[in-house]
Amino acid sequence: TVVGALARRGADRTVLRTAGAMLLGEAIIYAVGVPYLALATGMSASAAIAAGLTPFLIGDALKAALAMGALPSAWKLLDR
Repeated sequence: TVVGALARRGADRTVLRTAGAMLLGEAIIYAVGVPYLALATGMSASAAIAAGLTPFLIGDALKAALAMGALPSAWKLLDR
């Protein structure tokens, strides 16, 4: 919902603003999810990071890169 609120305010109109919104959204997800994983499973913080953050970084970076290119381009097409 944070990223949606930023998008409604125009954060998805340029590549840099889209990047900021995506990074903020991912940071919030990880900031809540990794500690919850550690608490729910009894993992140490380093084990939770290894299991709940590290394996997803490359995929999240690729999705963010696609969104950074696609969203501003889509808005430019719609404005024509």
